[in-house]
Amino acid sequence: MQRLTAQLIPMAAALALFGVGTFYAQDHAGASAKAKADAPEIFCGHMKTGQLCSGNAQMFKLSAAQKEQYSQALNKYNKAVGEAQKQFLEDAKTKVGLSEAELALAESWFAEGLNPEINKILAVKTKR
Repeated sequence: MQRLTAQLIPMAAALALFGVGTFYAQDHAGASAKAKADAPEIFCGHMKTGQLCSGNAQMFKLSAAQKEQYSQALNKYNKAVGEAQKQFLEDAKTKVGLSEAELALAESWFAEGLNPEINKILAVKTKR
């Protein structure tokens, strides 16, 4: 009987911790989703880090001519960002001599998926 009790107590504790962790994760995910919904998409989530969305022009009161100029400037910027990232990684590989693992780390800095995090930071800063 004591042996059974000794085995059940750690199991119950583990289940309780798992339950608390699950509730925490669900609550945290809900808060993250709300923050994501509140954050305007300035930097496109489907593009490389630092590239801007064309829809962010709606934040400004632009005439049709200004919107066209804005779009051209934005495209020029996104192209330059993409080319700069590509050149940086090429230089890191050929001139600096980063290992494959180091190069993979550097490439992760420009991965898709980081822009939404930048948008969240901007949303918090602009609310102040």
